[in-house]
Amino acid sequence: MSFASMRFIPAFGVLAILLHPVFFVIYRLSVFNTVPRDDYAGFLLWLLRQPGGAAPDSPYGYRVLSMAAAAPFYYGLPAVPLTNTPAALTGPYLQATAALSMVAFLAWVAAAMLGYAAAVRAGLSRAEAAMAGALVFVLMPYVQITAIDPLAVALIAAGVCLVDRRWPFAALLAVSVITNEKVALVLGCWLVTRCALSREDRAALGWQALASVLAIGCYLAMVMLVSLPGNTYQVEPGHYPATLRDNVAAYATARGLLLNVLPIVVLAGMAVLGRPTGVFRRRDALVIPALAAVALVLTQYFHAGRIVMHAAPLFAPPAAKALSGWLDRRRSG
Repeated sequence: MSFASMRFIPAFGVLAILLHPVFFVIYRLSVFNTVPRDDYAGFLLWLLRQPGGAAPDSPYGYRVLSMAAAAPFYYGLPAVPLTNTPAALTGPYLQATAALSMVAFLAWVAAAMLGYAAAVRAGLSRAEAAMAGALVFVLMPYVQITAIDPLAVALIAAGVCLVDRRWPFAALLAVSVITNEKVALVLGCWLVTRCALSREDRAALGWQALASVLAIGCYLAMVMLVSLPGNTYQVEPGHYPATLRDNVAAYATARGLLLNVLPIVVLAGMAVLGRPTGVFRRRDALVIPALAAVALVLTQYFHAGRIVMHAAPLFAPPAAKALSGWLDRRRSG
């Protein structure tokens, strides 16, 4: 273990303690069901053979390791009472929801720290890297914080940190297949785009791009072989034109502008802002339309924005570098 990784653990602990009110925000949003969300509590209860569990549909049922990450908190967290908790919610359900909220919170903190680490590896100063980590943290509410999206963002940030280390990167992708498919999707779009457009990147990252494609292939094979019920439109190409038509129509609504268009514009703005800095590659911006296109045919209505925002760890370092330069010019001018 390197000295840097040894320092990561206490720093993570300190940040988690300081930011612990975020956990209660996530937990309250989940318990009172105040935002649209994917409810994984039944899945966790089913996995742990607890009362109230239910076998999940596709694609939720393929994300087993995300539930395994919550299992220690189900058994280890004390009860978290809230005022005016809905009477219909059982004790096991509330405990499962608290466990999942803790995973989301800790992953949120980890994603910010890994964003910092990725920026340091990209050559940014520690102050600039801290700004990159802060950007990842601030952007997290664009994904579904009441579910397992923060864990996926954290794994994507870890992939950015490990991209020049073949076997650890491959291990992360292998784990991602049954954690959250968006990890391999984002990293695959990023690396395949780079390798397709640059001979230099093909030499340096071709193996990693292949590993990303293989991880996506493994996920698709698992979906076809296990064939959980639900969301058949995702695996039947004949449904894609209708899904595309409905999604494009949804973009034009007020909700679509807020949940789909705004996150894409924010991330695209970060990409444009960071282009002159030389951090990463300008062609990385192509990841944004690639993910938006995938979301248009494989999700429904109002998920494109959060899918695209999973790529925030790619764009936070160059945007932080640009913002730092702008602040320096303001101070000197």
